[in-house]
Amino acid sequence: MAKRISFNLSVASIRAAQQEIQKYQQDLSRKCETLCRRLTEEGIRVAQAHIGDSGFGKYIRLASEITPEQAGCRAVLYMEDTSKIVSEWQTLEGVKRATVSPMLMLEFGSGLKAENPANIPGVGTGTFPGQTHAENPGGWWYMDLDGVWHHSNGVSARMPMYFAGKEMRAKIVSIAREVFRNGG
Repeated sequence: MAKRISFNLSVASIRAAQQEIQKYQQDLSRKCETLCRRLTEEGIRVAQAHIGDSGFGKYIRLASEITPEQAGCRAVLYMEDTSKIVSEWQTLEGVKRATVSPMLMLEFGSGLKAENPANIPGVGTGTFPGQTHAENPGGWWYMDLDGVWHHSNGVSARMPMYFAGKEMRAKIVSIAREVFRNGG
């Protein structure tokens, strides 16, 4: 519903209209921030559900930043590593190490199980630096530091940010209607 402000040409009426416009502007800014907050809360909820019991959740942080802008506000939902994982294994040449981003493993996976639903260049199977067996249909074997052999096809992508963004896009209109019609 459109906001209507009526006034006559008296000084007192114009000042009252100016105050009403300022009040409306403040209310609109508050509603924009409410919309941003509700959307990022929904995104974090969905991302957390996709992280689930992956084991990587303890290495990452989900958060949002909402900043006022002249035309409303800006919201950013993000996931960041709180620490890296150092993977070590035995080879004929000795111990090899790789520092792995839990955030990237959660989002994209690795090896045959890597996913790239948005066709982002440089993402997907075989794109992790130094991979030599990622596209091998039989997977690969590696020896841990205790001399025990393990088989792997990679890590399945959980794609928490992909699904969070998808859910926020799907709900933006309904949440905006609720916030702007009902006062947030």
